[in-house]
Amino acid sequence: MNSTKIINTDLNGVIILDKPKDFTSNDCLSVIKKSLHVKKIGHTGTLDENATGVLACLVGTATKCQEYLMKTGSKIYEAELIFGIKTDTEDFTGTVTSYNEDLGISFDDLKNAVESFIGEYSQVPPMYSAKKVNGKKLINLARKGIDIERKPSLVHIYKIDVSDLMKDSILIENKDYNIIKANLQVECSKGTYIRTLCKDIGEKLKVNSCMGNLRRIRTSFFDITDSITLEELKTEAEKNDYSFIKPCYYTEDENVLTFGKFETLHIGHKLLIDRVVSEAKNNKLKSSVMIVGDNSDNLIITKEQRLSKIKFWGVDNVIYFPLNELNSHIDANHFIKEIIVKQLNTKILVVGSDCRFGYQGKGDISLLKDVLKEYGVKLIVIDKLKVENSAEVISSTFIKLEYQKGNIDLVNKLLGK
Repeated sequence: MNSTKIINTDLNGVIILDKPKDFTSNDCLSVIKKSLHVKKIGHTGTLDENATGVLACLVGTATKCQEYLMKTGSKIYEAELIFGIKTDTEDFTGTVTSYNEDLGISFDDLKNAVESFIGEYSQVPPMYSAKKVNGKKLINLARKGIDIERKPSLVHIYKIDVSDLMKDSILIENKDYNIIKANLQVECSKGTYIRTLCKDIGEKLKVNSCMGNLRRIRTSFFDITDSITLEELKTEAEKNDYSFIKPCYYTEDENVLTFGKFETLHIGHKLLIDRVVSEAKNNKLKSSVMIVGDNSDNLIITKEQRLSKIKFWGVDNVIYFPLNELNSHIDANHFIKEIIVKQLNTKILVVGSDCRFGYQGKGDISLLKDVLKEYGVKLIVIDKLKVENSAEVISSTFIKLEYQKGNIDLVNKLLGK
């Protein structure tokens, strides 16, 4: 008897995972996929098997943000810099190719050498890496004993902090080595190999060196303080608690945005959306509409018809913001700063005069004005339209009531038909 595989299509967002040691990045994705029963999953930048720390995993529709997140923002690492040993992998997992216990370096020498790498830096990628040359992964060639010439890449070291030198010992391939080590914290650009940096610092000092333990504490927008372990994730998933999945709408495009339920897409909604489209054209930005909630119980217009109509009105992007357990509890301030401003890259926001948002609807026009001013985002407030010859404001609630009463002509008029 064939069992049907259930796919959870309701889970979308980013999981900030604290990757454990001895797991590849793909191993972690497999565990998450199995635990959450999701179809689409990816990450924003791999971590070596022996490294720990931030692995930003994208689930469901959040995978659309992958390309942008992989190329944006800096990364911060904590690494052990080991002196006295040189290995073929440039870290402590490899085979020792050279060893020298008598080093004779001072902390001042180390500090000067380390600081000389701040700024742009031409780095030759290691053979033991996933980088491809002529379609072949370097690591696969290295495992066959093949060493090929690699073109240097220009990377950027924004900041390095270094601790004092300490005597220690390390076990490599069942042999103990006396070493000197220091701890580094490095903020760098995408594509920087920390083990190569450790090797190059040693070469600057004319001593053997390699990298010890490595931990990524930040990548792009995602910090280790917001992370969850694989074991914690599995436990929470078993309880059907998915609050560790964070909203993820990051985009490179600068947007003119409006948001709301847009249940019936009436003439008041069209007024808002037309303004979004015109402002986007005038300012050479993208026009975007965020639909809050599923609105699947609406008999007047289906989800597919709503999307088609909004696109017909000239909107570039339609974004769905489901009111799941996580989203429905987002603080109004957080919604503006994190979702509207940071993630959706909004430059102009267009809303109706009765706009409410955030947990328990505590966000309003006054809050929007205060917060958006802080970020230099322009706010345009559109007054609500009224039903002709009436004091009644046009709303989806009013239209649905008139539909139930059978006032189809009035409903069609308010829908712009």
